[in-house]
Amino acid sequence: MFFSIKKIIGKLLNLGFTDAFGNDLNQKHVVNFSYLMFCVSCLVMIVVFLFRQMPSIAFFSFVGLIIGLVGLRYNYMGYFSRAQLLMPIVKICQITILSLFYFGSASGFHWFFVNVIAYAFIVFRVDQRFTKYWVVTGSVLLFLVCEFLNPKGVYLTAFEQAVVLTIVFLSVCFNFAVVINLVMSRLKAVNSHLRTLAERDELTGLSNRRKVLADAVNIFADSVINRELCVFSIVDLDHFKKINDTFGHEAGDLVLAQVATMMGSVIRSQDEIGRYGGEEFIVIMRNTNLKNAEVVMERLRDAVENMLIETEQGIVIPVTISAGLASIGPNISRYEEILAMADKALYTAKRNGRNRISVHSSFQN
Repeated sequence: MFFSIKKIIGKLLNLGFTDAFGNDLNQKHVVNFSYLMFCVSCLVMIVVFLFRQMPSIAFFSFVGLIIGLVGLRYNYMGYFSRAQLLMPIVKICQITILSLFYFGSASGFHWFFVNVIAYAFIVFRVDQRFTKYWVVTGSVLLFLVCEFLNPKGVYLTAFEQAVVLTIVFLSVCFNFAVVINLVMSRLKAVNSHLRTLAERDELTGLSNRRKVLADAVNIFADSVINRELCVFSIVDLDHFKKINDTFGHEAGDLVLAQVATMMGSVIRSQDEIGRYGGEEFIVIMRNTNLKNAEVVMERLRDAVENMLIETEQGIVIPVTISAGLASIGPNISRYEEILAMADKALYTAKRNGRNRISVHSSFQN
């Protein structure tokens, strides 16, 4: 049930927003949350004031609810600037009127101005500093007015004012907790997204050179420590320059992308694959020997050879690959040595006619 509620809240916070990593998404989340909280508070006050037979104040809260729903509608329609500005205006009006003419200063209701100030600093961007400072200044001045005029809560008993004060304190704390959580969650999501962008090759979607080499270091170290077999392979597209020269670079990109997709579908889930550079790829096969690795790579070679890669002009581009394999041996101290051996095996495959698999013969397993 908790996760269902969290999912619903997540959908409400993302209402009207499609870009999961937009620059102002954090502000939009806070705006939506503020409207949701405002609408809920208006609903509660409508019920309370109707119960206390105060239709005028209930109607005032109803008008606030309608304005809050209009703000949500603005967000849904993509009018973010309108929604962004409407919220502090309606909130300031609500707090001021209810503090001066209903709750009184003893209830602490005017402390809700703190939420408005926090909203202004988070939601308004640097280029909106004029609006931000006006909202903050207005909130501070009205807070001081409510504090020093010391209006009496004409409709509330002392006990009821104490209850309202407690509710205000808890509400302000809840607002700050949720807003801080939204900001931190947003930062974590952005950092994770940036990390993914930094580690992924944009064209193929595979790990880029830096990421796959970092994986190579870790996998090599784990294999040595645990005394497990491990095979490195370098895969190269045959005559790729000819493909670019004959069909154009767009066709070359198409070939790289589709071959990368094929490689990802053939290589085992526990293995790592990444773009080494240009038309070269690295495949790292954990806990396997050269014989089994050769079977996997031969299956990959055959799959690529039988691919049907067709351009938008209907031109079919024939593609084959060559691959060199090498395994961890007792005299290997660095992962670069295995890559060098796999590279030598690749050149052997190229020299022997391409479209084939070659195994470095020093360490057969």
